[in-house]
Amino acid sequence: MQVEVGSTQASNLSTDILVFAVHGKGGRRSPAFSALNRAIGGGLSTLLEIQGWKGRAGQLVSFPAPSGVKARWVAVGSLGERGRRSPESLRTLATQVGSLARTSGLERVGLYLDSNMDKRESLDRASAQALGEGLQYGGYRFDQHKANKDGNQGVTSTYLYHEGRRDRPLLAAAIERGAVIAEAQSITRDLVNEPGNIINPESLVEFARDLAKARGLDITVFDKEACEEAGMGAFLAVGQGSATRPALVHLSYTPKQKARRKVALVGKAVTFDAGGLCLKPPGGQATMKMDMGGSAAVIGAIAAAADLELDVEVHAIFPAVENLLGAAAYRTGDVITASNGKTIEVLNTDAEGRLTLADALIYACKQKPDVVVDLATLTGACVVALGPSVGGIMGTGRGLIRDLRAAGDSAGEMLWELPMPEEYREHLNSKIADIKNVGGRWGGAITAGIFLKEFVDPDIPWAHIDIAGPCFTDKPRSGHQYGGTGFPVRALVEWLSN
Repeated sequence: MQVEVGSTQASNLSTDILVFAVHGKGGRRSPAFSALNRAIGGGLSTLLEIQGWKGRAGQLVSFPAPSGVKARWVAVGSLGERGRRSPESLRTLATQVGSLARTSGLERVGLYLDSNMDKRESLDRASAQALGEGLQYGGYRFDQHKANKDGNQGVTSTYLYHEGRRDRPLLAAAIERGAVIAEAQSITRDLVNEPGNIINPESLVEFARDLAKARGLDITVFDKEACEEAGMGAFLAVGQGSATRPALVHLSYTPKQKARRKVALVGKAVTFDAGGLCLKPPGGQATMKMDMGGSAAVIGAIAAAADLELDVEVHAIFPAVENLLGAAAYRTGDVITASNGKTIEVLNTDAEGRLTLADALIYACKQKPDVVVDLATLTGACVVALGPSVGGIMGTGRGLIRDLRAAGDSAGEMLWELPMPEEYREHLNSKIADIKNVGGRWGGAITAGIFLKEFVDPDIPWAHIDIAGPCFTDKPRSGHQYGGTGFPVRALVEWLSN
């Protein structure tokens, strides 16, 4: 995305769409409202009333540009009441604008914001970054399998009105940075949205190879035989019912300068989950192409780290597998052995993600990172507890969890901590093995996290993020289209950056 920050008056800017973001309903106290009113020669209040303008936070109205304006289209959005501006309100506005631009075939956007035209509250870098994220995010479309594509590019250039010359380069760089992060989210969204016959363990490995080549990443792929040699019995058991060969993938990004930290990101990569012999009902299977959302998120995060040249060493690790029902599928009651020697009694073949992550976490800890973070569409119980928009987080690293939650708040991707009571470990006690893979009806998200803890080096701070709810939406909500949301790539990049 091309970005320019300057002080051209709205009536003189030649662009496709002029966007004016006002506090409340606008009026005389709103610089953006006044700028638009001057540009069209007055009568703005009446024009907005015709458009159904109420000035509610998040509302956006648009209409063809009146005479006297060099743009093709005009949009007016509300940022809520004065003094309540946040990066999230700007990200929401920009997401709406990005979607409008893509739908209408508009590519050039000019932004005139109360938050940046009022000397009492100038735009900061976080808010400018949110603008870039939203513009790119809102223009996303997944139409790879449609014969009739819209052919529109979405926003390709952005102009931001800002009088102060000193801050212009910083604001422009922040908008560009936001666009890069949203582009990484698009990688994640594409992977999640692709059906299981397109993205399977083998094609996901090839995608990772292509990404490594394009981004200058190192990659190591452990095929089925290598995983067998490493004793990854938990991971491999899940894939026994599929004709597609499983693999464990290790991508790594090393900065040019000395790395501040070494981070391992582990993602669940069950590319399709039919539930195994504990078969999901048809309605439950329909969206199980998204069960590799954890791996898609770590792929997006490492791509962004490389694009932004972050000074953190990042390792993205994911065990790619399918959970199907072939003749060799693992059974309820089987006892399998993870690569650390712990035996697991399988009481539900649909609680498979934690089995794949067990061996991946063991492998990640052997890389001696400073911290380990795993991401997985792990439990429906977490969706019941937190709803479709919030990710659950738990683990052993108190400071790590605090920092990840703060990053999520800044990025508009909320993470809520769940407890890990020690007494809940007894729910996983097995009569014939070291541990069983399910802990009963209650506290399912927590007992899943406690299961994973058994396979993490206790000396390494660890956090588990359950993204079963916010990874995918089956109906548009809060600026998200149908399908993959890219959650929580923005939060991971914010955390890696700080």
